[in-house]
Amino acid sequence: MFRLTYRDDGTEHGDLFLKCGVHESRGDSYYVALDRVVDPKATTPQKVRHVLRVVFSHWLDALRQGSAEPVYLLAELFDQCSRWIEVHSDHEHVDLYLGWATREGHRLIPSRDAVHHLPPDGFVAEEEIPTYRVLRSELIRDIERCRGMLDIQDCSETDPTSILEHYRGAYGTQLLVAAVAHFDLFSHLSSGPIHLEDLRETLQLRPRPFTVLTTALRAMDLLTVSDGQVAATPHALAHLTARPFDMRDYIGLMATSPDVLAMVERLRSDRPAGSDDPEGTAFIYREGVRSAMDTSDLARHFTLSLAGRARIVAPVLARQIAIPDDTETTLLDVGGGSGIYAIAMLARHPQLRATVIDRAEVLTVAREFAIRFGVDDRLELREGDMFQCEYPDADIVLLSNILHDWDVHECQELIRRCEAALNPGGRLLIHDVFLHDDHSGPLPIALYSAALFTLTEGRAYSVAEYREWLEEAGLTVSGPFSTAVHCGVLVAE
Repeated sequence: MFRLTYRDDGTEHGDLFLKCGVHESRGDSYYVALDRVVDPKATTPQKVRHVLRVVFSHWLDALRQGSAEPVYLLAELFDQCSRWIEVHSDHEHVDLYLGWATREGHRLIPSRDAVHHLPPDGFVAEEEIPTYRVLRSELIRDIERCRGMLDIQDCSETDPTSILEHYRGAYGTQLLVAAVAHFDLFSHLSSGPIHLEDLRETLQLRPRPFTVLTTALRAMDLLTVSDGQVAATPHALAHLTARPFDMRDYIGLMATSPDVLAMVERLRSDRPAGSDDPEGTAFIYREGVRSAMDTSDLARHFTLSLAGRARIVAPVLARQIAIPDDTETTLLDVGGGSGIYAIAMLARHPQLRATVIDRAEVLTVAREFAIRFGVDDRLELREGDMFQCEYPDADIVLLSNILHDWDVHECQELIRRCEAALNPGGRLLIHDVFLHDDHSGPLPIALYSAALFTLTEGRAYSVAEYREWLEEAGLTVSGPFSTAVHCGVLVAE
């Protein structure tokens, strides 16, 4: 295997990982970032990735030409010297020799000096490093993989969080109109606070929809909860009960909106959209639940849609998780969908191998992404129902944006199954959004919770809820550590 992998670790030292056959070494990216082909306004990681893409393109051009004479590929830069790969070709195979030249790193420009057709000054092959012989086609494929792995490490230069907040804002309207015009919730509080459970029974709602509704209203500053007693805030009492400045009729103008009526039906039935549809629910799958995700076109559309957000968050998550470089580490991504999160971790950590478990139609997309981003040789795609299939043992198990699709019992079951798959000293990563522990907000997560509620069997949960389930499974919890667009990661060991 040939790899030149870049990992932005914030130091610019030891973040280039070279693997050539059995040989492994680490180099610095400092000189690479000084290359003149790069926009000076770009960040150092952006510069390094850009220059490495150019270098790999030069390498590929030289290898595809198949010269009978040896060529020299610039591999690493140091103050007083540089490392090169001497390439000898025949029709089908290439032999690679690693060696040093006296060309000083600061005198080299990678985009210009990536390939030499004459030996660099003072080049000497390292005799203790064995020759690496490989098919030309395999080496070309390996370098293309190296280039692909750079792409999945790119982070968005802008923050789309506000876009998602506007996108989910409609759920706030639906819940407010439902509370006022269909459940007349605030009238029940007009005489003073009542116990949460009493209000739930009065509204005839099950725990999950009641939590979704009241969390959003608390985040809107319309309800407060103290010692189990729920009360309307002063401005809710002034404008959403029978008082002189009552606005309930105005709010009720949207009472017959199709979206509001659909939300009311979800709240009353506690069942996701599509549960009565012959094609089944679109967003979840488990044995006994009809799922449109078994339809290839819809599964592909939905998986690619979710990958749009995952593509932004995954490289940030990959930076948060430390993985040792001296031993091979295994990652299990349960319900991994497009595989983007596992792929981002594989691109950053060359010693990592990963398995993604999901439905067959979904894994078709994951396979395409694995090839595109150059990690297909280290990623296993395993078809299965995550509630029933056997999990392979792993050092790290990832549940990324999975538990919010399921109710409490199913979340606890998945956590137990993941804990059982952990190797000694292993880590379970819960990557998700988190409500405040008292369910008072924040509003963007409360509205996302409403979206999850209408489409799945779950909702957003708090760190306290996750911590309770994880500790019940015998795990020690740290975090959450922020990633991007509202998400964070809890680490359970």
